[in-house]
Amino acid sequence: MATQSELIAHVTRLGNVVRSAHLKRALTSVDPNPTLNFWRLIYGNLLDVAVLEWCKLFGADSEPTHWKRVVRDEDGFRRGLLAALGIDQKKWANYWEEMKVYRDALVAHHAGSPNVSRYPDLGLALESCYFYYAYVIAELRALGEARFPDDLKEYGARFAAQARVIGERALASTAGFQERVS
Repeated sequence: MATQSELIAHVTRLGNVVRSAHLKRALTSVDPNPTLNFWRLIYGNLLDVAVLEWCKLFGADSEPTHWKRVVRDEDGFRRGLLAALGIDQKKWANYWEEMKVYRDALVAHHAGSPNVSRYPDLGLALESCYFYYAYVIAELRALGEARFPDDLKEYGARFAAQARVIGERALASTAGFQERVS
């Protein structure tokens, strides 16, 4: 069984993925194509953090924070994850590869010429995080840890709603700025 500090590290990473993904989505819903480099950099960084943190949890088995280091029944967890996502192993493998290629080519390693044809969609990343969080939070509750939300999806929805309101005001406050650094 994982230690309390290991479980907390996983909860922290799961929260990082969810907040970064929801903030990127909120800002994009307000202005999908901002003209200021300031906002473009923030949008890109949010995507990069979400992918990087997700890969620490679901990427290579060698990651010290990979889910296999916490979950006792790997086969049962994998079956539950795929069922919760409504996909099969092949679709999961394709998604995993897309996330890993993006991370390797553009975020973590910058190996050679990037071979990324599109930016990853974070939908399955979010749903996989919600599923994994339910497992981890149950383990933490069994240890008496009660400071984290019970439901990451519900927390993410509240965070997203707040992020949208803040994003609307923040983007509006810079609407009159002209890009001066190209």
